[in-house]
Amino acid sequence: MDKKVLDVVKKIKLLAEQNVEFRQEMKQLFGNSVSPSLVNCGDNRISNIEKYLGLDYFVDSMTSTIDYTFVNDLEVRDKLVSDNREMMRFRYGTRSHKIDFDEFSRYVQLQAEMLLNYYYATKYGTIENVLIFFEQLDIKVYRKEIEKISDIPFYSKLIAYCKDFNIYYLWKTFDNVRRVRNYQSHRAPWRDDFSLEAYQKKLREMKIPLNEDGTLKNFREDESKVKGTEEYKKYIFLLWYNNKPYDEIVEKLKDLTMNIKKQIEFSRDN
Repeated sequence: MDKKVLDVVKKIKLLAEQNVEFRQEMKQLFGNSVSPSLVNCGDNRISNIEKYLGLDYFVDSMTSTIDYTFVNDLEVRDKLVSDNREMMRFRYGTRSHKIDFDEFSRYVQLQAEMLLNYYYATKYGTIENVLIFFEQLDIKVYRKEIEKISDIPFYSKLIAYCKDFNIYYLWKTFDNVRRVRNYQSHRAPWRDDFSLEAYQKKLREMKIPLNEDGTLKNFREDESKVKGTEEYKKYIFLLWYNNKPYDEIVEKLKDLTMNIKKQIEFSRDN
């Protein structure tokens, strides 16, 4: 099969796996078979296949994969939806975008940070009230550099929110997303200056058993032997990064959104 056609098929498969509505529409159109005319086509028809199958059109016209209807500020809501679509374009490689995990992560962080900004602005009103809340949680920020909520580092806003509602399970994913975004912004050669294979060899020499995916078998016991070292932190992050956990990240973004929605609706009712 032509490589370009195969790339389109892979995009369709990705989208169908994650979107029930799209999958059902594809089944209605083609059932379990593929038309020979779609396989035996020239290069000049490749772009028409994507349009015909609805990849670009679907991403452009679909409702956001995250429900942002609870956001009353229209400008904020529109920006969230726009960033969500851009995120999905980098997930599926549509609209002249290549599949790109780094860019995908950038748009995930844009949504997460805007959600947090909206939450703090809605609940606390002024930047002074937000800073007082941070002090109560013992989260340090540089007051002299902060004039508005968006000036507060994403890391601080994230950890404050997770700490306030005891949802630390979200922190690791979004902190990893933040690291991807930071490395991307600073163009640091972070993937080139660390060898996973060399570090795994070092762990084995320390008699630390590993699973096939490189994670530690007896996590709590074995982690104590290396915990706190920069090498170990980078190793765990790179294992996560190399896995390109698109689905995990989208689910965590949905969880964060639903939690913020719940807190905002609770504040409105009280």
